[in-house]
Amino acid sequence: MADEKTPLTDGGQEAAEELAEALSETASDAADTAADAAKSASDEAAAEVEAIVQDALAATDNAEAAAPVSEAEKPAEKPAPRKKPAKKTGLAGLLPQKKKKKRPRKRTIEDELADLAAEEAAFDAWGRPIKKKKKKKRRKTRKLSCTLVLLTLILALSSVLSVVILAVAKEMYGIEKSVDKKVINIPNNVGTQAIAEQLVDEGLISMPMMFRLVSRMNHMDGKYIAGDHILTASMSYETMIEELCTTDEEGGREYHSFTIYEGETLMSVAKRLEENEFVRSADKFLFYFNSGGYNLFEFEKHLPEKSALKFQQMEGYCFPDTYQFYINEDPSIVAQKIYANFDSKLSEDDYKRMNELNMSLDELITLASMIEAEAGGKEYMTRISSVFHNRLTHSGEFPKLQSDPTKKYARDVIEPNLDRENETMLTAYNTYEGNGLPPGAICNPGRDAIEAALYPDTTPYFYFNANIDTGETYFAQTNEEHEQNLAKVRADQAAADAAANGENPNG
Repeated sequence: MADEKTPLTDGGQEAAEELAEALSETASDAADTAADAAKSASDEAAAEVEAIVQDALAATDNAEAAAPVSEAEKPAEKPAPRKKPAKKTGLAGLLPQKKKKKRPRKRTIEDELADLAAEEAAFDAWGRPIKKKKKKKRRKTRKLSCTLVLLTLILALSSVLSVVILAVAKEMYGIEKSVDKKVINIPNNVGTQAIAEQLVDEGLISMPMMFRLVSRMNHMDGKYIAGDHILTASMSYETMIEELCTTDEEGGREYHSFTIYEGETLMSVAKRLEENEFVRSADKFLFYFNSGGYNLFEFEKHLPEKSALKFQQMEGYCFPDTYQFYINEDPSIVAQKIYANFDSKLSEDDYKRMNELNMSLDELITLASMIEAEAGGKEYMTRISSVFHNRLTHSGEFPKLQSDPTKKYARDVIEPNLDRENETMLTAYNTYEGNGLPPGAICNPGRDAIEAALYPDTTPYFYFNANIDTGETYFAQTNEEHEQNLAKVRADQAAADAAANGENPNG
């Protein structure tokens, strides 16, 4: 029948449902488009009335209250996540599927104000854009820092190593070191270690371990020869070792003996050294001996400053003894050998005794030289010393020592050898005119005279005189006794002269 409804098949029914659903989605999209257009118009209107924000806010609230709110515009709680629809088949699957646009949240006036604040924060007070600081890449910076530190350490170690190598090379080859010659005396039966330490003490080397290593590598241990050797700091370690292992005969030179006598003056010693060809010039020897400054010997530490009143600065230190010198020896070497011998003659007890007597080394040697010149023999030295000590102790009563040899030294040694007259020096040395000890020694005393100056007898004497012919010395406590002794000596000498001439001293 024509008016009866024909039922749809299963396939047709599904197609109809899909078509209805597609039409529904199309309608929803159209609604969304209309809402977007309305939102855009609303934003433009809000921009135009920005100056009257509060009025626009009230108007917007009234408009929203009067207008019906669609289901799409109603704020709703966060919907539960939708299940992904199954893939459609049939006619609905053939139609283009339009993706739903996410509906944006409606902006409020607070959002606008926040945007304005953000824009203002992007500019400074002068309207200049503020540059954003770039974030540092820490990892790269750390890597760079570690690299720089490593390079710095490598450079520092390289510099230190090069400096050390250069310093060792300069030391071992004597570069930029003193060329002054020094006499080194190697004792008997000493090893390489002791020799190395001695060279350090003498200021010739500063690396004893390296010296020992060079000696061992050159197979020189045990070959060192005792005695005097002449070295300089400018020598290489190998050259020093060779010199210390070489005898005088191997070097083609021979030593000769030279004796300095007790009581001899320094000028006399210099003259004889030149005459015997041990030095080429007496003046050069005097220069080196008086200049000193070798800083190798203990006694040098106790020397006073140079004095303008001294005739020979080192008179008294040319110790009487027998020495071994080469012919035409370097005068500085001769001077050092004599210095070394003098230094060996003074002990620690001698320096302690000087302190007890409140005497300097120079005063001791000066007094010893006077004792040496005055005494006819060792037996009188300590008593003569007591007279000088007593006068020095009672300088108020006995300001002048009145020693004849000092007057003779001023007259016979100093005055003939002065370039120009120096009455001040002559007066200072003549103890009949000057007070106390003279400025320096008047000869070179031996060990006996030095000991006598250190340890005088205890006596009451203030005077003494000697009979040159007999060598006998007389002592007196008072001037009256002294005059009697002088008269006796004159009588004895007159009798001796008369007897020598065949005269009768009583007749």
